[in-house]
Amino acid sequence: MTANNHRNDEPSSGRRDKGTVLDRMQMPPMSGDEALRRFHKDREAGGPQSQSNETTELAKLHPAMRFVVVAGTFILIVAALLGVLYLIGS
Repeated sequence: MTANNHRNDEPSSGRRDKGTVLDRMQMPPMSGDEALRRFHKDREAGGPQSQSNETTELAKLHPAMRFVVVAGTFILIVAALLGVLYLIGS
């Protein structure tokens, strides 16, 4: 028994699946080593200034707010673990 996946008995030749956009892009063949070499070359071209400007949002916060964020995250993790232990124990 085979399934009929065509709408209104249309032939499938008109509606062929051509994959995603990334599948259709013409990309030159490149090994992983070549990709890493190009990546590091592009990073070095920016110089040390571009690397020093990359800071996380957490590092930009005031130290008191940073403490509140980290402590809150820790409390949420501990509460979730205690909740799981409570559910397992009951």
